[in-house]
Amino acid sequence: MMRLLQSGAFRWVWAGETVSMLGDRVHEIAMAWLVLTLTGSPLTLGAVLAAGAVPRALLLLVGGATSDRLSARVLMLASNLARGLLVGLLVALVIGGWIRLWQLYVIEFAFGVADAFFYPAAAAIPAVLVQKTELPRANALVSTSEQVAMLVGPAVGGVLVALAGTAGAFLLNSLSFFAAAAGLIPAGSAAGSPERKASSLWSDLRQGLAYAFADRELRVVLLLISAASLTYNGVFAVGLPALARHRFPEGSVALGAMLGAWGLGQLLGVLSAGLTGLPRRWGVLIIGIAFAEGAAFIALGLLPTFWAAAAMLAVLAFGVAYSSDVALPTWIQRRSSPDLLGRVMSLVELPRQSLAPLSFLAMGALASFSLPLAFACAGIAMLVAAGVAAGSRTVRELAS
Repeated sequence: MMRLLQSGAFRWVWAGETVSMLGDRVHEIAMAWLVLTLTGSPLTLGAVLAAGAVPRALLLLVGGATSDRLSARVLMLASNLARGLLVGLLVALVIGGWIRLWQLYVIEFAFGVADAFFYPAAAAIPAVLVQKTELPRANALVSTSEQVAMLVGPAVGGVLVALAGTAGAFLLNSLSFFAAAAGLIPAGSAAGSPERKASSLWSDLRQGLAYAFADRELRVVLLLISAASLTYNGVFAVGLPALARHRFPEGSVALGAMLGAWGLGQLLGVLSAGLTGLPRRWGVLIIGIAFAEGAAFIALGLLPTFWAAAAMLAVLAFGVAYSSDVALPTWIQRRSSPDLLGRVMSLVELPRQSLAPLSFLAMGALASFSLPLAFACAGIAMLVAAGVAAGSRTVRELAS
């Protein structure tokens, strides 16, 4: 790990993105609380989040192809600057007392456009900055940062919203984007630039799709990600804020604690995966975790205290992180052609983003009617997906 951090280019990019990840988790708390404060409606929260998810999903493949044609570093730099300015505008609107619901839709939409170019570039850049033999360690380090941010960020966000309002939380996120942009500057020469292509962007898109769908195991992994995305997006972005707002008297602090517990569990899971190595019988492990997720989601809608919910989320997060957070990106990066990596990573991210609007709106509508029903539906959907996966020999034989 120390040898990996001796690479100045990777070290600066990783440090900047770690700060940005922390800001992202704070932002999620603040946005959910702002919408629920303005409207009191989980359905409206789902609609606002969907406004960002739609352009993110529609443009994600274009972002992946652009990353392969241009430079992952340049796309990340531009996206970070754009998002920093957008959140800065949001800070000004909240402080000035001018914030309106329609403005949140517009800002989320623009945010989603920037995200569509950032995500595939960020997923591809470790393979550009480090040797292939170092990829598991690089991915473990990035994943550890994500989990630390998930552990610390929601707690910071919950307390910050309670003490300084949503404007203070948004300001922190805006500054974090500029810090991440600064971290990309020293990586200029190491990141390099892809060779200029004579082919069109549309041709590049078709090539990436053909490459991915010719790989049977990759197709199966994409289907598994799709099934998980239908439940996860809504549960975490809409369901948990609704629980904190309408069931737990601790409010934003309860939301921060639940998401922080998830981050703690994932951090421990990633560290365990780093110590023991990637799980060999990957497919069997994923199936078992999927069954546990379904049962846990159902239970979330029934638990009376946020501490009980936080404890269960921590245990579940450990299993999820151990089974996939390091293994999945490493598996994809190792088996994908370097000149197609941006497009392949965008395809991996596509199910998460394209199904997010449906997940947000479905969870919002169900939660507006009944919180236990909303979580039960999410859990049953996950159990069905786990059962289908268990019946597939291809899934059972997946190995990291």
